[in-house]
Amino acid sequence: KLWWLEAFETSTLVQLSNSLQRCCTAAAVPKMPKAKLKRPSKAKRKAKCKPEATNTVASTCEVERMRKVKEPFLDMFVSALTKGDPDPSEMAWHLTWRCIDAWRSDAPAACSLMLFSEALPGHVNLCDVLEAIDYHHYVRGEIGSDRWEERRVNAHELLEKLKNVEVSPRSFSVLHRAVSVACAWKDGPSEELKALSLATAKAVCQRDPEGACPICLLGWQPEDSVLVLSCNHVLHVDCFWKMITAAGSDALRGCCRVCRTPVYWGPVARSNLRCTLASALAAALVRQQRAGGGLTQADVTEYCSRVSQEIGDTFEQVWMEVPHQLLKVQHKTSLPSREMASLQRLFETLPPNPFYANLDQILEMDY
Repeated sequence: KLWWLEAFETSTLVQLSNSLQRCCTAAAVPKMPKAKLKRPSKAKRKAKCKPEATNTVASTCEVERMRKVKEPFLDMFVSALTKGDPDPSEMAWHLTWRCIDAWRSDAPAACSLMLFSEALPGHVNLCDVLEAIDYHHYVRGEIGSDRWEERRVNAHELLEKLKNVEVSPRSFSVLHRAVSVACAWKDGPSEELKALSLATAKAVCQRDPEGACPICLLGWQPEDSVLVLSCNHVLHVDCFWKMITAAGSDALRGCCRVCRTPVYWGPVARSNLRCTLASALAAALVRQQRAGGGLTQADVTEYCSRVSQEIGDTFEQVWMEVPHQLLKVQHKTSLPSREMASLQRLFETLPPNPFYANLDQILEMDY
């Protein structure tokens, strides 16, 4: 609409436009004088470098608050473990409703004790244990691994409560497996797992000071790493692995070699044994591949079948667990990528379970 500007020359119009733009900019953003920057004093610089005391006080208060939250749960679990009161089903009822809301302050403590309830004497409802596994994945996934580790019940707190109480070696052994499942970080045996292993060996030495491992015939030592079966017979963990890898009758797989009683493992302990034995199998495969290879799918299938029969697990779950453990072993070993790829190719297809290959052999077995 600026028709009257048409009389001006082009240069005059450009000058007018530039002047108008400068005036608008100056009016919109006024220039402020620069502030003089003063260097903070030496005392202020020192105070800035020091950690704030309020964070320390807050963390101490949080630890004390969580200790008070865990205290009644620990007392209930110790009473159920030593006196049988409350029974496992009643304790599961007390703990379950607290796990529904993952952001409750007591949800991780209640959920971890639900996992540990597999170590209680007497009959433990299988549905309660399976529900505990589901709640464990739910709560830990919602709040994160860091907060889970801060708020769950750890082995040191349990052992402090059980210091002057007599507990069976079987309960300690299953508790060791359950705490391993509850641990969020799996970079190796932690301090609490080492403490539980020592507590299990100590209970075995007190129960049977003159006893020995039925596989290697060596007497028990307080620093041994042992495994207590459901029939209360005890083996070294290394001897248990040697027993699996050794050739033998399939009729004895999953049974105690001393009394021939079928060995039972709950879902929590079985999942830990599956990971542990699959990791040992992956390490053995890497060693054999490094020594010259020659592995076939039939060899790997045989080993996985033995592991599944010994711990009462399915062949498919053990077979799928070994490749995951191979990936973990790959980061810790210097095996060339080509040889590791050849190992991974062995697990590309799921073979039929050799345990069910011969139906006549299954029908002749005496369960």
